[in-house]
Amino acid sequence: MLRCIFTFTLLFYSVGIYAQERPKILITYFSQSGNTQQMAEAVARGANSVDSVEVLLLAIEEVKVEDLLQAKGIILGSPVYNGNPAPPVLEFINSWPFEGRPLKDKIGAAFSTGGGISIGEEGVMLSILKSMLIHGLLVMGGEEVEAAFGASAITDEGPFQMDSLDPIFLKKAENLGKRVANRVLSFQ
Repeated sequence: MLRCIFTFTLLFYSVGIYAQERPKILITYFSQSGNTQQMAEAVARGANSVDSVEVLLLAIEEVKVEDLLQAKGIILGSPVYNGNPAPPVLEFINSWPFEGRPLKDKIGAAFSTGGGISIGEEGVMLSILKSMLIHGLLVMGGEEVEAAFGASAITDEGPFQMDSLDPIFLKKAENLGKRVANRVLSFQ
């Protein structure tokens, strides 16, 4: 009899755990050359390394309002365009629902790519983070002090002139995804 009660309790507990919906993390980006997409994929790898989260990786033109509303974490990436986020990224942010602040208390983070050193990667991330703050998101940077505003990559200057991004940048992106995923879980 005791064994039956134990088995039933274990089964009941297990079903309850698996029935809970895993929190979603939306990783979205605009990429014309493929560099920002590579960073987004690295962010997703990092987030996917954390158990118990669901990762949704989408280009911004594929994101629906429901994706934003269902996500517990939103990580947005943009290339640098004249020191600013790319126009499609700004249009995307401007399309976010504001009435009633439905994005409030979600975790937000940013990543960027730029063609050269000091061409505006940090400014782009700060612009994205400021917009997230206006919408009430709780924003965070990367794991390392060198990634305080998020993860960024240099794509076309000095030693960083390759077909694929340098591993140091991809590692920062992975760490950002992992950090956001862990933070989302801690708020559950």
